[in-house]
Amino acid sequence: MTRLTVMGDQSVIVSVASATATHGGAVHGVYFRDELAALGIGERERRLMVQTGELTVPRKDWYAAATCSPKVKEAVKAGGVLACVSALSYYGFWVPPGYRDLHVRSARGKSKTSCRGYSPKAAGRTAVDPVTTALECAARCMTEEDWIAVCDSVQNTMNLSAEALRGEMGSLPKYVEAMFGKTDARTQSGTESVSRVRLRGCGYKVVVQPEIAEVGRADLRVGRLVIECDGRQYHSSAEEFQNDRTRDRKAAVGGWIVFRLTYDDVLFGWDEVLQDIRAITQKDRHRPRRPRTKSGR
Repeated sequence: MTRLTVMGDQSVIVSVASATATHGGAVHGVYFRDELAALGIGERERRLMVQTGELTVPRKDWYAAATCSPKVKEAVKAGGVLACVSALSYYGFWVPPGYRDLHVRSARGKSKTSCRGYSPKAAGRTAVDPVTTALECAARCMTEEDWIAVCDSVQNTMNLSAEALRGEMGSLPKYVEAMFGKTDARTQSGTESVSRVRLRGCGYKVVVQPEIAEVGRADLRVGRLVIECDGRQYHSSAEEFQNDRTRDRKAAVGGWIVFRLTYDDVLFGWDEVLQDIRAITQKDRHRPRRPRTKSGR
């Protein structure tokens, strides 16, 4: 819904969407009053927009547009801002299943269920926490391997090194610093991250994004064992499906053993996957073979 107002000799269409577009701001669809003021929407305009239904009031001094994210609005209504795992998912980073749907960081951390990081930050005047604040909170809520996987996703998506991302955050405890040391911005998917962390935890020497002759880049390599980690919906076309099968065939010709793991394999069937990997590695079938001499030795 828009509203026509007269400014001087000109008629101007004023709405939250148009004002935001004019100012080029990032939109979560839920605004603190000062954000609306920065968009040129003052108290009088706010009241009129509430009356016409363009804005609702989930909490005092907070206003939600009709097109806002329901989850963001729910977080603000609950007394805080969208935070932690929920904020990271909202931004589009890879987040594993198993966490509650709504993570909120409350004003001044009043709520016992409020997510919190390690810095004494009050909930901001923006409806969704920044990525670095969300990561800091998530270090408390997530398991180590899950947090590392999400951190990999942030680094890869934003083209940041672990050092650069760490530099944007405040003081952190030693165990979080140690988790940063296990991240890898080269990782292409969450399932690849989880597999890498778990295999290294079992003592395997894992090569990330190795270059395989006649094949190209693979996800992971342990000796001659090539591990490809497919996402939940990893084939967007028949061409991609065929390309993967061609890669597997070329790898086999080159003497590589290929394990192609699905999303469910990694997240819900890992015990069986690890058992199969151990069946290969315990027999040393994954180790590179020396070429035979003419005498056959």
